Amino acid sequence: MEPARPEPTGSRLRGSLAVLAMLLMTLLTAVVDSYLSTGLGLITTAGLVIAAALATLLVRRRDLATVVVSPPLVYIAAALIGTALTSSVGLAGIATLLIRGFPAMALATGAALVIALLRMAARR
Repeated sequence: MEPARPEPTGSRLRGSLAVLAMLLMTLLTAVVDSYLSTGLGLITTAGLVIAAALATLLVRRRDLATVVVSPPLVYIAAALIGTALTSSVGLAGIATLLIRGFPAMALATGAALVIALLRMAARR
């Protein structure tokens, strides 16, 4: 007779799914931000930070690094997709959009890093 396996505790969300969820939430907030104002602003920043924080809380421990490094890539992808869908901005406009998005990328990465460090410290 085999011993009973203990019930798994913690999240079972894979890193790739967490990054995809971050992208979808950031895209949604980017579209809302584009319709309410010009370009990506506070709404997109808040969406990316909240998405990164939630993804870091819900992802498996072994995929924490994936989620922590992904906010800049998610922002770039959301900016490119959102720009392609909503307007016809040239290369200079996209570059400006990405430069202005640095605070959003930094805040989201910082939030994910802090939560990841807290999760790793709580494990010890």
